[in-house]
Amino acid sequence: MDNMHWWLVCLKGFRSTKIYGKGNTGDKDELSDDNESVSSSDSHVSYIEDDQDTTSTTLKSMIVGEALWDHSSLRKDHLEFKAGDLIEVLQQNGKWWKGRTDSGKLGWFPADSIRLRVSQEADDQDSKRELKLAPRRMTILQRMNTMSGKPKLNPDWVRQKVIEEIINYEEGYVKNLRDVIEGPLKEARLRNDLFDETKIDRLFSNIEELYQFQVKFVEELKKRLHSVVYKSQIGDTFTENHDKFVDIYSRYCNNHSSALAEYTLLNQHMVYAIFFESCRLLKDMESIPLDGYLLKPVQRICQYQLQLKELVKYTSQSHPDFTAVGEAESIMRRVASTVNERKRRIENIKKLAKWQSTIEDWRGEDILVKSSIMLHSGSLYKISAGNKQLRRFFLFDRQLVYCRKLLASGKLQYKGRISLDRCKIEEVDSELGITHGWRMENTVKHKWVVLLSKKASDKDRWMSAFKEERTQIEDDKANNFTISQHLRARRMSKLCTKPPKNIPGLGN
Repeated sequence: MDNMHWWLVCLKGFRSTKIYGKGNTGDKDELSDDNESVSSSDSHVSYIEDDQDTTSTTLKSMIVGEALWDHSSLRKDHLEFKAGDLIEVLQQNGKWWKGRTDSGKLGWFPADSIRLRVSQEADDQDSKRELKLAPRRMTILQRMNTMSGKPKLNPDWVRQKVIEEIINYEEGYVKNLRDVIEGPLKEARLRNDLFDETKIDRLFSNIEELYQFQVKFVEELKKRLHSVVYKSQIGDTFTENHDKFVDIYSRYCNNHSSALAEYTLLNQHMVYAIFFESCRLLKDMESIPLDGYLLKPVQRICQYQLQLKELVKYTSQSHPDFTAVGEAESIMRRVASTVNERKRRIENIKKLAKWQSTIEDWRGEDILVKSSIMLHSGSLYKISAGNKQLRRFFLFDRQLVYCRKLLASGKLQYKGRISLDRCKIEEVDSELGITHGWRMENTVKHKWVVLLSKKASDKDRWMSAFKEERTQIEDDKANNFTISQHLRARRMSKLCTKPPKNIPGLGN
């Protein structure tokens, strides 16, 4: 885009809409549920007639969705929930909806954080979930089951609708990815004065690879469509692409927080805000900011599991797709769980950075250089060089940090750390007069300390936590989980840290 054309687009944007404003509202949302057909090119596909009365007046007054991921907020009027929770939708107001959880809490939440069920019927898994709920009030599930006059849905009709939803969502999703690639990404590569390769990689990650995969994936889905939609066999499309889902989405989701941080930083400058909005107008994209588009792959990977879960429910055991759909749901549930866990882990690094800022006299590398989660903490006696000292210990992935409590202020003062990647932990013989203790040895420097807990139960909890730490490391390797050093450094840069010094203690 030449400079004159670029500024003309900017002027067009400011005349027609404010930054991130209403924009072009005449276009139909590509992800709209009102889209009844799979595709205009699939006119040969026949459908079950929609003239059956599948809902009653009572059912229309109750809309239930399932949470795609955890939602937390510091605002009192926001609704907090966990991935998989049932949410009753009470009010739909643009991008923010009002809802109620089974605990009775009311609040607002992002509309794109839940998926509305096609069937609006309770299933067996809901019944198991109901047993865990407090019996003080009627739950969402109970009210779904007690709606009078509600006819049972035709399973084949629901199966057809879920398959249509999957295909329609895929087509809209692929278009969203293409718009990002042909819009902001393409234009950013032409603006060397604004974007270097590092900025581009940080913002867009492997979105082009993801797009190419999704184009082929939706083609494979369409090939498996039967002329009578509910007879279609689409389960193996997911199982055959399991490794690609894990690999491609893992890398994208790992970078997502870095992308949002980069976008937020750039968008604070008017020249970048105008650039992003101009790209949106040039491609006639939906009137949402770029970070909304960058979130869509994370949303989609979570939607798959809920769509397949409903598809399993309405696929009879005699259906040739029954086994494959069950396997597909299980696979995508694990992938979605991994995405949610990574989201929690990345959000957690902010807490670790804040924790470090409360420690007096911190020395050495920042906690986030090697760690991303705190697994356990507690007071222990540390014995080394003949000295016995009471210290406060904090167990993170890859390291154990210990501090001293300052009597005057009550704050914690940094004293040292132990690297767990080169550490051997072994029981201490009680015949030596030491109980509830264990020895930790640096296998490289051959230094060691003995740690003592006050009670046997405390020791058991520490031993369990050390095993959990090693398991966490192995799981991270297996799932290719990483948090970029750029994101770690950015979190720490917001806090005041002192210059690095040599670190006393074991493992440095």
